[in-house]
Amino acid sequence: MSYANGNVGVCACGRMAIDSCHRCGTMVCDTHSRLLPDAPEGISPDALSRYEIAIRAGGPYCEACRADIGSYALAKATNAPRAQLPEHWLDRAMALNGDQTRSDLEKLEDAGLPATLTAKDVAQEFLRRIGQQPQERVPITPPSFMRTPEFVAGWSVDCRRTEYTAAGGPGGRYSLPCLISTEGELLGPALEEGDRHGPTWWVVPESDIELSRLVTGVARLLLLSAFAAPSQAPQH
Repeated sequence: MSYANGNVGVCACGRMAIDSCHRCGTMVCDTHSRLLPDAPEGISPDALSRYEIAIRAGGPYCEACRADIGSYALAKATNAPRAQLPEHWLDRAMALNGDQTRSDLEKLEDAGLPATLTAKDVAQEFLRRIGQQPQERVPITPPSFMRTPEFVAGWSVDCRRTEYTAAGGPGGRYSLPCLISTEGELLGPALEEGDRHGPTWWVVPESDIELSRLVTGVARLLLLSAFAAPSQAPQH
């Protein structure tokens, strides 16, 4: 049905329709001809991009048809073959870091970390590969009246389960940092009274380190080091 004022019927919301869905014929108003369905959660960046392009293409379509079109594009993206990953767990982590075709859950499942892998193993493998000067310098002894604190050099990486609330800062929890020292130790500040971290860094217990995050962090450090100048001096 068409009217002289350009309306073609009534949308399901009760408003005058401006057109019908080009896929199923449902009458849609101006608002519902452009309404986009929510993207599914937990999909890869590549799949999300394909889904969003698909639901915006052409039209007008009703929301249900846009969702069907997006689901078809999503199925094609998720069923496409994935790139083959390297055998070594750290090389796999480096490859997965830039992989846009896998979701976060798929990356976790495909990481292939050995059951016997420890944080110390990860640190030692990182040191074997890094080939760059340390980027961080942290105190490992508290200062005293007669003596300045001692320091240790290394590379900072986000891998600790422990979080803290900053005193006087905005609300929210913050991750405690960790440092891979040039000796292969993992150091970090300890929490003090009031849920603040202290200025002196100590050896972090294995139970406080999330292994998958450590491997991912080390992989990113190695990828970034490929862009650093070989003669880059340590930053203090």
